[in-house]
Amino acid sequence: MKEMKGKDHPNKGSEAGRLRTMGKAFCIGLRIKGPFSVCVSLLGFAASFLPVWTASCLRNLTDVLQALTAAESSASEALSVFGALTGLYGAQLFITNLQQNVNGMDEVKIERYLKEAILRCKCWVKYPYIENYDDFQKKIAFAEEFAGRTMAGCIGRMTSILQLLLAFFAAAVALWEISPLVVGILLLTSVPAAVLAYRQQDETFRYRAKWMEEGTMVIHYFQTIGGGHSLAGLQEIRHFGLFDYMKARWRAIADAYIGKKNRIMRKHVAYNTAADFLRSAVYTVILLATAWEIYRNPAMGLGAFTLVFTLSGQLQSVTGECLVGIMVLMQNVPYMQAFFALEQLERDPAWETSSKTAPHIPGGNSASPEGKNRGSDRGIIFEKVSFAYPGTEREVLREVSVSIKPGEKVAIVGENGSGKSTFISLLCGMFQPGEGRILIDGVDTAKDPQKCRKDISVVFQDFARYEATLRENITVSDRSRPAEDEELMELLRNIHADEVVAQQPHGLDETVGSFADTARDLSGGQWQKISIARAAWKKEAGIMVLDEPTSALDPVAEAQLYRDFTRLTGNRTTLLISHRLGITAVVDRILVFQEGEIVEDGSHRELMEKNGLYAEMYRAQAQWYV
Repeated sequence: MKEMKGKDHPNKGSEAGRLRTMGKAFCIGLRIKGPFSVCVSLLGFAASFLPVWTASCLRNLTDVLQALTAAESSASEALSVFGALTGLYGAQLFITNLQQNVNGMDEVKIERYLKEAILRCKCWVKYPYIENYDDFQKKIAFAEEFAGRTMAGCIGRMTSILQLLLAFFAAAVALWEISPLVVGILLLTSVPAAVLAYRQQDETFRYRAKWMEEGTMVIHYFQTIGGGHSLAGLQEIRHFGLFDYMKARWRAIADAYIGKKNRIMRKHVAYNTAADFLRSAVYTVILLATAWEIYRNPAMGLGAFTLVFTLSGQLQSVTGECLVGIMVLMQNVPYMQAFFALEQLERDPAWETSSKTAPHIPGGNSASPEGKNRGSDRGIIFEKVSFAYPGTEREVLREVSVSIKPGEKVAIVGENGSGKSTFISLLCGMFQPGEGRILIDGVDTAKDPQKCRKDISVVFQDFARYEATLRENITVSDRSRPAEDEELMELLRNIHADEVVAQQPHGLDETVGSFADTARDLSGGQWQKISIARAAWKKEAGIMVLDEPTSALDPVAEAQLYRDFTRLTGNRTTLLISHRLGITAVVDRILVFQEGEIVEDGSHRELMEKNGLYAEMYRAQAQWYV
């Protein structure tokens, strides 16, 4: 498995690599911005010269007013220069506000693009990253929390740096004519401020990942004390008198978290204070020197002082901002690398195929109502399949070989950790076997990953609850079929879920969920019935996998599912995982897993007569119902 390539520290990686990263980000920004935003950016480049023109007008106005007092100039000339100055101020104000508005909209668009890219990564990355790759969740969280937002800011910062460079050269040329020494002093004294800013960013980057983990722990304990999103935790805390204990744990973690952040903030305040003091001292010295020169050479005129007063402050600010911007941009490269590193993760071939071929518009070409895979004469075959999760050496499955005939109903049972869920995960293509192979209708799933997605419909134990209508919640498994009311209701009646629709004011078009104000939430059992209906709706699939399909159902609903099991699954090959062994009486065959191996294989009657592990498990449960 490939490692994530994002840099962990800004000092890692070549300068060429940093430049490539910035170039890539800049190209993304140009693509997202659009023609209007690009035109506004070009207008901003032209506006970089406005401060120099404004300072020149101020110099002329000062000289004209000085001449006017000596009756060496006219009021009309002063008004003309004042009008030009006003026009430049107005133009600068307009362009600045326009840029701010456009940049704000661009940042929103860029952040949206980056969030979509992160979502795509979560969808197309190989499943082992999600399930077992310990660092993946941290990398994703870091990209979501910092990398995306920072990258959006960096894309805008690149344009700002280019504008600052133009403004710097314009101001430097104008001041050079007055005193080259002033330009040199301003440049040299701006470097320390940039270095201090660089150190700030360096510390911030190194501590952010740690802050995120510790801050999450603070939030976790706070929600635990307050019951979180459930009253269950709050009830226990009250009953056992745990408030003071949990509060102490929370306070200890929160105090440590806040203390670390405060120490960094105090350093930053010290850095900023030192930089501001240095800039102010240099600025004061330059103005005093300019005043002295004008005193010694009155021919320079007071306008020269105005020009130096205006442009020296601007050049100092622009130089500092430019150097800081460049250093901050370079410092933020690791954030961008952390984002781009997501593209280097191995992709799920099945996802890439399905993303190109899957229908995106409901009501497309209808699949065969009976499913094109029905009637296969080969079924499912596991050939000496072994598997260990990435990063571990212990084999969860060891040389599992089994053949399941088309249309066969198979229950998969065993103790926790016996390999049942892993067996199903391999069948569904979420993982690939370390050894051996898996065949569906004679096709090796490792060579044709898309076959798993196409031929198998699944009811996961942790089923999804979509914030959408009931119709959409059911038909999302096969969006190519027309979602007709009659067919949907017939399906729901088969699993006794039609009362869920009957209870809703808008029937199948009722929005369900817990977030939207207009949505109506369902009970756990109702949601599970909808998830079963969703799996059954995918008629193209000749295989149905049910992982603990009755975990949220009440006893009556569970009994109904058992009675209607055959009608629900039809002639599909069906694999059922359940800790409740009552369902095993209605299946054709039972596979008993223990420590990664199939230790028993047969019908309910055969296994009970064998009096092995299955019989022991069945009797252990049955004694509570007799």
